[in-house]
Amino acid sequence: MNIHSTKATPIQVNPIGKREHIIDATIKLISEYGFHGTPISLIAQEAGVGAGTIYRYFKDKDTLVLEIFKQANNAFKETLLHGYDANQTIRDRFLHLCRGIFQYGIQNPYEFKFIEQFYNSPYGTTLRREKLFCNCGDTGQELPLEQLFAFGQAQQIIKKLPLAALIALAIGPIVFLVKDSIAGLIQLDETTINSTLAACWDAVKQDTGGR
Repeated sequence: MNIHSTKATPIQVNPIGKREHIIDATIKLISEYGFHGTPISLIAQEAGVGAGTIYRYFKDKDTLVLEIFKQANNAFKETLLHGYDANQTIRDRFLHLCRGIFQYGIQNPYEFKFIEQFYNSPYGTTLRREKLFCNCGDTGQELPLEQLFAFGQAQQIIKKLPLAALIALAIGPIVFLVKDSIAGLIQLDETTINSTLAACWDAVKQDTGGR
């Protein structure tokens, strides 16, 4: 499973679905050039529509960005929760959620980079990074990573660290690897993924080797 970065190519616009073309173009451009490097004029050019057409669907660029984030964030969390079993061990639940991050990033490279950039931009200043992994937003489901860490700490299975530190230890390596995979710098095969997940678990679990 290896993803190579490709430059965005102009989208052939059908009169039906212009809104979707605008969203797709915005995701691709922002994932490639960032928020500041993606003005409305460039989005319009990439989507094959006039700038005025964008404003028919979205009040302004901020509205467009926030709408995309809402959709991508919900899809991301649905991926993480697919097949999740709350009756499994803490370790297995942790590995399931973290594997979902790999899966989403590999299958949705543009959206993954968009979400990651969102949380590292002024748009994300009101949202703490850990909310990405602990709150399911509009999906109607609860992403139990925060609860999983709290329960694991109570059982002396998870290290007594702040939530932000646990997120950094558990999720940080995965995000970096997915981004490197998207850029074509590394091949994410099953062996690499499984070894990384095991290392992330080792980073957050108590040294007693709890399961």
